[in-house]
Amino acid sequence: MDFIERWLHISPDGGNGASEFMIVTFVAVTIISVIAVVRRRKLPGSLREFLAKLGNKESKDRFDN
Repeated sequence: MDFIERWLHISPDGGNGASEFMIVTFVAVTIISVIAVVRRRKLPGSLREFLAKLGNKESKDRFDN
């Protein structure tokens, strides 16, 4: 992993690949975080809300505390 050296002709990490590893890791973590947030917003907030959207009163009453 020495794409910074090849593309920009500089070596910020002395050629050991640490900068490239950090960049790739940051991008991967960012992508995974964005996907997790998007998926979390699509899931129902609670079982009660989910059942209410389905309109299944019998199941909803079973889960009332």
